[in-house]
Amino acid sequence: MGLASEKPDLTRQSDVDLVRLCLGGDKSAFAELVRRHGSLLRTHIRRMGAQGSDADDMAQEAFMSAYEHLSEFRFDGAFVGWLKRIASRRYLKKVRANQKYLLTDDMSAFEPEPAANEGEFRAHNLDAALNRLKPVERLCVTLNFSGDLSHQEIADELKLPLGTVKSHIKRAMDQLKTILNAKPAPVLETGT
Repeated sequence: MGLASEKPDLTRQSDVDLVRLCLGGDKSAFAELVRRHGSLLRTHIRRMGAQGSDADDMAQEAFMSAYEHLSEFRFDGAFVGWLKRIASRRYLKKVRANQKYLLTDDMSAFEPEPAANEGEFRAHNLDAALNRLKPVERLCVTLNFSGDLSHQEIADELKLPLGTVKSHIKRAMDQLKTILNAKPAPVLETGT
């Protein structure tokens, strides 16, 4: 006589169903949400400017905060969007509180190592392109597109004028288009 498992296969459940299960006391449902969205959340935080283990720590903190405030999820949007907003706001608190996360236009501390031939750089992905932006531009464009915050919400969070936020996003988008549309340098074949 086999025992049928009464627990649903969590990998087949929607995020909304997992949140409901978690609110009903099923901790494994939240573990599935973490497994499902952990990588995406760490990527989002890195794109805002956090480095390596800091991004991992911030993602973990965001998940803990989401778990503690899960009853505040309104089911009126995607769970991952709500999670990204939590992570974004936590990151912004760190930006304001910790001098190693500076909102600055000075790129000298963030300049990539020069390549032997500057023309050799070609962004092959969004992350490489984002890393070539000024930190404040990268933060604004990431909060807008990945974090789903409006220009006004970004201005409020960063304590910047709305026009400045719009300018940062416009400049960042123009630079990203240029970087991502750059044609690769021709490969020179050497005859033997």
